[in-house]
Amino acid sequence: MFRNIYLDILSSIFDGVYHVDSNRKITYWNKGAEALTGYNAEDVRGKNCEEIISYEDESGTPLLSYEYPAILCLQSSRTTVKNLFLVNKSSERIYIEEQASPVFRGGKVIGSVSLLRDNSRVFSFLESYIKKHRKDRLVPICAWCKKIKITEKSWEQIEKYLTEEGFGVFTHGMCPDCAETIFEKRVYLESYQNICKAISSSLSLNEVLDLIVTNVVKVMNVKASMLRLMNKETQQLEVAAYYGLRKRYVEKGPVAYDESISDALTGKAVSVYDITSDTNAKYQKEAEDEGIRSILSIPVKFKDEVIGVLRMYTSEPVKYKDEDLKFMTAIAEQAAIAIVNARKFETTVSRAKEYLRVFEEVTKVVSSTLRLNEVLNLIVRKLPEVMNLKAATIRLLDSTEQKLELVSAYGLSEEYLGRGPVDTEENVREALQTRSVAIYDVTTDPRVHYQKEALKEGIKSMLTLPIIAKGKVIGVLRLLTDRSRQFSEEDISFSSSLAEVCGTAIENARIYEELQRKNRQ
Repeated sequence: MFRNIYLDILSSIFDGVYHVDSNRKITYWNKGAEALTGYNAEDVRGKNCEEIISYEDESGTPLLSYEYPAILCLQSSRTTVKNLFLVNKSSERIYIEEQASPVFRGGKVIGSVSLLRDNSRVFSFLESYIKKHRKDRLVPICAWCKKIKITEKSWEQIEKYLTEEGFGVFTHGMCPDCAETIFEKRVYLESYQNICKAISSSLSLNEVLDLIVTNVVKVMNVKASMLRLMNKETQQLEVAAYYGLRKRYVEKGPVAYDESISDALTGKAVSVYDITSDTNAKYQKEAEDEGIRSILSIPVKFKDEVIGVLRMYTSEPVKYKDEDLKFMTAIAEQAAIAIVNARKFETTVSRAKEYLRVFEEVTKVVSSTLRLNEVLNLIVRKLPEVMNLKAATIRLLDSTEQKLELVSAYGLSEEYLGRGPVDTEENVREALQTRSVAIYDVTTDPRVHYQKEALKEGIKSMLTLPIIAKGKVIGVLRLLTDRSRQFSEEDISFSSSLAEVCGTAIENARIYEELQRKNRQ
């Protein structure tokens, strides 16, 4: 009787409830599960859950059976909660939360019971609530520039306001209506798409630069194009790429900041310059020899920073329409994004190559000898050299494995090295628990005991790494800098790998010296 009551209660729950035994076979399936999946209880009872239930992740990739919450629960004997997409009998995707809990009997897991909750109901309620809340508000907006009033004295771009309000991250494109209104010709929209596709298809900086100047000439039907980028160190514009110009004109000399260049550097959208009418132009004769009549300068801006100037050259006077100028401004914005992305990619690749070079160099050096003292000294000398550090130290656990002993150091004074034991420092204790510890400012971080001594020694930042050999911590390696350095995850991961190499080299040297000692006896 009681069993029937419990089954009636489970069957009446709106959310889906089902049970699988230890062999993954479905033994119970309530009406909520039927409504969500489209499968009747008679159709699923006795079948493996992975035969009936189908899940996908956010990208639409089907989940493997071992990723199912019920199966994970059976394997781990613990409650498993996941948010995922359930694909029902009609191939519809339903965003659900599944909570699978183990069923015990006599201390042994005999099955798993899962609760399926349709998240779309929760999200629908929240969406309605948020919409009603926002609908009741008055949002002051400028009728001219469309900025939103934040405070009495503060106005904000509508894109930024909407992003912070949770409407998503905005990216600027162009709708068909605006394309018709602003550009008049469909060819502009097609050209814009083609140029964006071309310059975004490459991650090589030189390729990106060449694609920009080449496509600008082809699309705008001008004589030539040149891209100059700002050198931050010299604050001078330097030629980055050009197309349609002879080398002697490109190398005529440093850029004289004519009026159009100055306009571009201050962020003015577009400036047209007729060099033939400027008798004071420094390179007027060179421009005439090159067949140049007018020059169009467009700032290449990334966010609010002008990173360069894109110039177009014509052999005849050209009267540009507003849509022409707006089109070129849009192209310059896309060019800036492509340039910044290509620079980031090349920096990342260059950094990865440098890491590989350093790793090979350190490995080669510490593997060149089996004498323990030589190995230790090579490590502390080589790491500062190849990693641009001030100093390095190695402390190894003594025979009791309770105390650290300084066995090698480089780049530090005797006074600093004799300051006292470091075993109780929190960063050292963490390292001995196989955790790498990065400290940005050793003079203020409470995890460092000898702050005054570090300040006097000129130490700014510190990275403490466990030295591991055969899966066991045998000591700590410290890398110290004389400049403040924010160690990235990449830096820490790389340094940890080096510390493992050092640990192996130390262990090999110890084994070798022990064999030598036995042979002498």
